[in-house]
Formats: sequence, C-alpha cells, structure tokens
Amino acid sequence: MPGVFEVSRAVVVRTAIEDIVLLTECSSPGEWEGQVRYLPLR
Repeated sequence: MPGVFEVSRAVVVRTAIEDIVLLTECSSPGEWEGQVRYLPLR
C-alpha cells in the first residue's frame, strides 16, 4: 500500500491542500508506505 491520507469533511479544502502539499514537499519517497494518516495536521 503506498499510503493513504484521509481528510475530514469538516476541513476547509484550502487547508487540506496546504497540508498535502507540505507533506509531499517535506517527505522522502516511500516514507508513507503502509500508513494511514488523518488530516488536518493542526
């Protein structure tokens, strides 16, 4: 499994996008494999 990020419906779309961009810019390839993370990060 490559990794899954679940976003709550209560999260503003802009916040979800910012969090996903932050994760992709600050992560190394394969870092999230086999994990499920929930957004928002804050």
